[in-house]
Amino acid sequence: MLEDLLDTPSVAFLISLVVVFAIYLMGRSKTRASDDKSSGYACGEKVQTVDAPVSIHIFEFAAAFLVFDVIAIMLIFSFGASTPLLPLLYVALAGVALYTIPVLKRRR
Repeated sequence: MLEDLLDTPSVAFLISLVVVFAIYLMGRSKTRASDDKSSGYACGEKVQTVDAPVSIHIFEFAAAFLVFDVIAIMLIFSFGASTPLLPLLYVALAGVALYTIPVLKRRR
């Protein structure tokens, strides 16, 4: 009875959450870092830290690549499906993604 309960996915998920939370609590720092430790330091001198600008264009390209990569993998594995409708659904999903990405860029 107890073994069957431990084999369910929901109990395994709850156990994993408890383990992750315990690891988080064990690894958390108990002391707060002082200003000297968190300030910039290079070549024996304290320096002013400056945040570097981030180009979002690279992340947009990575997100588009991820979308098409996942759709391509799903399309490849769907050719062995019993119904021919599944590959057509993935091709339609790729078409919607191809249409949506430029439309969302124009809205900005």
